[in-house]
Amino acid sequence: MNETAADSLSATELVARLRAVHSTIAVAQAEEVALMTALYRMRREQQLERGVRAVYAGEDAATEIGVALHVQQRTADNLIALGLGLEHRLPCTRAAFEGGRIDLPRVRALHEVFRNIDPELVAALEPRIVAYAENADPARVKRTLRRWLLETDPAGQAERRKTAEADRYVNVTAADNGTAILDAVLPAADGVALYERLREMAQTHCCAADPRTSNQRRADALIALTTGTGRLSCGCGHRDCPRAGSAVASARKVLVQVGLSAETLAGLADNPALLAGFGAIDADLARQLARHARFEIIPEHPARIDHSGQAAVDGQARRTDTSHTTRAAVDSRTCPAGADHSGQAVVDGQACPMDTGRTGQTTPETGVLPAVAAPTGTDDPAYPAAACETRYRPGTRLAHRIRALDGGCRAPGCAIPAAATDIDHQDRFDHRSPESGGRTVESNLGCRCRRHHRTKTLADNGLNGWQVIHHPDRRVEWRSPSGGSITTTPEGAKFLFPRTPVPPVTGTGLPESEQVEPLLNPGGAVNELTELLHVYQPPAQRRHAQAALSARAARSACEPRAARGSWAVEQPSTVDSPPRYTDPAPF
Repeated sequence: MNETAADSLSATELVARLRAVHSTIAVAQAEEVALMTALYRMRREQQLERGVRAVYAGEDAATEIGVALHVQQRTADNLIALGLGLEHRLPCTRAAFEGGRIDLPRVRALHEVFRNIDPELVAALEPRIVAYAENADPARVKRTLRRWLLETDPAGQAERRKTAEADRYVNVTAADNGTAILDAVLPAADGVALYERLREMAQTHCCAADPRTSNQRRADALIALTTGTGRLSCGCGHRDCPRAGSAVASARKVLVQVGLSAETLAGLADNPALLAGFGAIDADLARQLARHARFEIIPEHPARIDHSGQAAVDGQARRTDTSHTTRAAVDSRTCPAGADHSGQAVVDGQACPMDTGRTGQTTPETGVLPAVAAPTGTDDPAYPAAACETRYRPGTRLAHRIRALDGGCRAPGCAIPAAATDIDHQDRFDHRSPESGGRTVESNLGCRCRRHHRTKTLADNGLNGWQVIHHPDRRVEWRSPSGGSITTTPEGAKFLFPRTPVPPVTGTGLPESEQVEPLLNPGGAVNELTELLHVYQPPAQRRHAQAALSARAARSACEPRAARGSWAVEQPSTVDSPPRYTDPAPF
């Protein structure tokens, strides 16, 4: 309907037309869900016949749908699950959906509430609630159905509650302008208790002069609980604030990783940075996060990495962890809460043995058992580079580089960050004859989450119809069984090595860091590099470097000029720590 025709309609006719269009959209959505579900069933049956395990058969159908429709895999997964529920448990809901009497949001509401209900109770209540849903919004449909369930089967509520609580989760997704959305499903009592705790902190920890709104104070209170301080600082700025508390506990440190170019880090450019598991952030925020962080240099060309641990000065800084951080696990394959130098994962302040997945089993003493017949790290200068290429497990620095370049899972529509992926060989590694199989080199390695690692392995075995092809510049082409094709590019490299520099923004009004006059003044260029390295060292390392510099200055006064040598800042050692998976790797 064009604009002229719409203007000629009365309000009543417009509303009637709007209802008809909404119903038509619902019919199309029902057909789309049915087609997705049919494709999943087809792929599952085909893969079961070929010997794929039942728990994994058909899971790549969501990826195939993502390639065809350019949607996220999670979206396709949710719609397939909805379609299966409509087919097997909710026939009345399905009929109303296909007839356009209820739309997708109301269908989802019914599906979520009925998910853990006994089939006999579903059969008894479904016709009634579907009729009710035709004239109610999704929120009201949910509330009404929950009340009917309690009235009809109060004895089964405890079991339903336990089943629903087993599906609890916490998730973070990127929002706009450097913010994030925290989404969580918690037990009802715990969710209310958390909110009341935040409300209490927002009201009692701040005075009336605090300029923040209630929502802002509750959000800041949640951050205070996360960091472990347990105290919300008043924002009034008055020294005699009546709500100023006693000494605040030190914040708990957590792992945060950022990738950005050296030019951006030094303030010479304002290219965006990559916050691991989140997405792009502005350069100013990245520099704030990196102010007191540890860092690793990732050179643009792999030849610039040697076996002595020295990194090129003109490389790119990567994976900083913020002032809220104890250390950056440079490989970043850690337990969710981070890791320490002993190979222990820190979860809520408690250490737990880490399952490395690269070097075999773990030991109580170190958390890592070195692999047999080869050194644990292939970056040992005494270990030949050619021998490193014939080892199955990549060395520490190579693994860090792969994750830095890829930034996340290389499958289309997958949002898993590189920290939670496997490093997979494109050309198969031949365990019987490593010299003749796929080499463990940068061009033959890529990041894939466990799910898409399985997809690639099944494709190599001819069990799912997929083709995964590596092209130059780390481009990966995914060809689906139905003929669709999409090529993914490494996300991390775009942030580490930007091709179009963004000029720095001046006059932001941010306070400049305190300048410390050096004991020696070797010149402007060296001073800038010294300051760059100084800023991104932990305080302990700074004190050590300053003491060493002072001692060297004292010695320099007594030494001939020709005897004086150069200096360098040493990088801290790191451990190689992969994610924890409950299912075995598809190697």
